[in-house]
Amino acid sequence: MSALGDPVVLALLVGVTAGIGVLVAVLLRLGLDRPPVEAVAPSRRDPRTQRLDAAVASSPALKRAIEVTANLAARRGTLGSVERSLRAADVPVRPAELILANVCAALFLPVLAVLVTGSVGKGVFTLVLAGFGPPFVLRFLVKRRRKKFDQQLPDALTTLAGSLRAGRSVGQAMEALSRELTDPMGRELRKIVAEIRLGRPMQEVLTDAADRIDSSDFRWAVLAMQIQSEVGGNLAELLDQVAETMRERSRMKGEVKALTAEGRASALMLVIMVPALGLVMWTMNPTYMEPLFTTSTGRIMLGISAVMIGGGYAWMNSMVKIDV
Repeated sequence: MSALGDPVVLALLVGVTAGIGVLVAVLLRLGLDRPPVEAVAPSRRDPRTQRLDAAVASSPALKRAIEVTANLAARRGTLGSVERSLRAADVPVRPAELILANVCAALFLPVLAVLVTGSVGKGVFTLVLAGFGPPFVLRFLVKRRRKKFDQQLPDALTTLAGSLRAGRSVGQAMEALSRELTDPMGRELRKIVAEIRLGRPMQEVLTDAADRIDSSDFRWAVLAMQIQSEVGGNLAELLDQVAETMRERSRMKGEVKALTAEGRASALMLVIMVPALGLVMWTMNPTYMEPLFTTSTGRIMLGISAVMIGGGYAWMNSMVKIDV
């Protein structure tokens, strides 16, 4: 076996690729400065996006490729969904740029893996990883940021109600709150305050923020504020009631999660136990397990087992999933 086909070389290649990806992510998320959004400029575009645009403009071929990708994605209807996900995750990348990078990775990394390792199976594995990895990571970032936002929301509404009782207007209370809270709540409030200063109506800004964050709790808070602005009433008391409702709902979710922990653990064990047992048997006696991977009957058995495990996990997970 040549050096290029050695598993150590493959592991090194995967490690270097992952390290480059992590480095790029860190540069995008942390390396670029985040100036205060409340220091409103004539343009509402994110300074981080402006820097990326400058880098793209320096390469005409790359700019043209991004434009073609944007047109094709818009025709297929995927551009809007990717853009909403990027806005919800607060990732400073345009949807066409992400789609182009994903397509290039799915095309070139499998070819590189086959050339380096000489294994078609490893190339297929790299194709699956490069094709489905970025969308999975993006969904994970969106869910993590939305969860953290929902955790901050009840306390933010309570603090906002206290500022209103102290005599501040809604705009002044949001501005003061945006300086006190950490991200993501603080950043979203700074965006809201900045757009209000630019002259957009508050209700329109709040509705746009609710669509961007895609949080059901925040939609309820925005809806309550819109109803109060139309019919009148004590906004501070209304916000306190909304915050208390969110806390009770969160407490009930925790109770349901505790009661269904056994079922979720059983479903997870169903997925982990069989592959783990197979890995142990492969380590102890490779010759005994080899026909499972080298014969047609063995591959068919593996496929049927994977389908049955996946179906069982989905069925058990749906049984213990309760919407509150």
